[in-house]
Amino acid sequence: MFGLYDTDGILRFTCRDREACMAYAELFELEATGCSLMPIPEPVLRVFRSRRRSRRVGSSN
Repeated sequence: MFGLYDTDGILRFTCRDREACMAYAELFELEATGCSLMPIPEPVLRVFRSRRRSRRVGSSN
């Protein structure tokens, strides 16, 4: 993924395609010197399994 940032550091657009980010900048007439195109790492999804503890049913004296 790529992110297009303006001079204030605000993310303006994200896309998987570098050319699409450049087309966005051209469409909205963002100056090339006033923008930064940065790669954005893909998020890693982690799955956690919950362990259920079995409760022992017993009698207390």
